Amino acid sequence: MTGHGESVDARGNHIQWAALAAHHAETTRRARRAMAEVVRTGYQIGPPPDGYRARRIRVADPNGHSKLHAVLVPDWQTAAVVKQIFTWRADHGLEVRRHRRATQPRPAQYPAPARSGRWSAKAVQRIVANTKYAGRQVWVRTVAGRPAPAKRWVTSDPKTHELLVDDAPSTVLSLVSHGGRPTR
Repeated sequence: MTGHGESVDARGNHIQWAALAAHHAETTRRARRAMAEVVRTGYQIGPPPDGYRARRIRVADPNGHSKLHAVLVPDWQTAAVVKQIFTWRADHGLEVRRHRRATQPRPAQYPAPARSGRWSAKAVQRIVANTKYAGRQVWVRTVAGRPAPAKRWVTSDPKTHELLVDDAPSTVLSLVSHGGRPTR
């Protein structure tokens, strides 16, 4: 680093901060565009939600290059729990705290979410507010840790993977639009 706002690379070349910032901005823009395309085509980014597991598949891009992507497939050990939560929540209006009471004492029947290892109100809320159960991939549901408006979400076409909930589009999207609360 020199005293004139420049940095020196391994070869001794001077790099201006503005050039680094422009390069970083362009790299970030390209990465976001690539991530959005992966989501729009229906592939999973990040860990799978409860009730699913990620299966890796090879896909050839238009240039013939092979890439590894993940698709969601039901995890039948935990999918039944997700289905039960939606039934309790959407069909019967069961409150989040009652979900915990119903699932906690029976870990064999209701295995705890992989993310936290235990049932909590937040775990149930995360399930009932997740549009992936409607068969869509979604990205950018939050920005800086805060919920983003649905119109800013990057989504795939419907039914890019198997639904876990009957009539999922109306059930899930209704719950999501109301913060995971039933609309009765």
